[in-house]
Amino acid sequence: MKNFFYIIIFIIAFQDTLIGQISDSLGSSIPLKNSEYTGYQINESETIFFKKPKPLQHFVSAPGDLYQYAKNSFRLNQLKQIGWMVGVTTVLVMADQDIIDGAQDFGKAIGVKGNNKIKSVAKVFGFPIQMPTDFSSSLYFIGDGWTHTSITSSFLLYGLVDRDNRALQTASQLAQGLITVTFTTQLLKHITGRQSPYRSTERGGRWDLFPNQVTYHKNVPAYDAFPSGHLASAMMMVTVISENYKEYKFIKPLGYSLMTILSFQMLNNGVHWASDYPLAIAIGYSLGKLATSRGRIVVTKHEMANTSPMNLELSIGLVSRSALGISAIIHL
Repeated sequence: MKNFFYIIIFIIAFQDTLIGQISDSLGSSIPLKNSEYTGYQINESETIFFKKPKPLQHFVSAPGDLYQYAKNSFRLNQLKQIGWMVGVTTVLVMADQDIIDGAQDFGKAIGVKGNNKIKSVAKVFGFPIQMPTDFSSSLYFIGDGWTHTSITSSFLLYGLVDRDNRALQTASQLAQGLITVTFTTQLLKHITGRQSPYRSTERGGRWDLFPNQVTYHKNVPAYDAFPSGHLASAMMMVTVISENYKEYKFIKPLGYSLMTILSFQMLNNGVHWASDYPLAIAIGYSLGKLATSRGRIVVTKHEMANTSPMNLELSIGLVSRSALGISAIIHL
């Protein structure tokens, strides 16, 4: 706990905005009829145009998202969100041990085990594909990297087979988000050095700010609890998919329900503390929104009035030195 004051500084520095806004802007225009954009009508008042992503676009875009995220994190107009983040995290830190004890007691009462049993079923490029072997382990597997990779690959495969720009752009944005979320959460884990519950040596776990990196990698669970990479990745996935497929109203309720189950099971199996979650959710949401700010444009019914979609000009550019955005110019 003695290092917790310093941890707050990192929360402020990296939290961005929980409900961050990605600015729309315009730059050089590209006529729709000569572009690789395809429109998808979401409802009577909104259409989203998606551009076919270039190969490996997610690798190209990820550094820009990380830069923008770091830049946004220091904006003074986010004091309300910063206060919320710090306050909730602080309260949860003080209650962490009681919360995790209660979660594990509840797990025992309903017959959900706190262990994580997996086995390797195959290898891809030398990396083992591991699958859960029981129900309890399946709950934790919701946030596993293979789950996220499988979902991303499914969008890619569908997009390639059906020549669907929306699915292809979604796959690219998900891959982009996984890169940025992994980098951000791993950076914070290596800085904060918080013990995982099942390896804790004191109530609430020890914080070892700027731990020795050699020691860290020899005993990762003793240092990598904060923040939760599983939950940050899950939040990013839900954000990207729900933003691109707005007409499917079940995506958010389903996604948030699965995230709730995952959050419980990570308490139950002693992988995370409850206070590891708020910052993880903020990271996932913000980086998901940044990913969806690229390669697509939202056009409202008002903007489409008296205009054929073929006469729209799409613009992609840099706005007010703060965010990469996209918008439409309508020529009447």
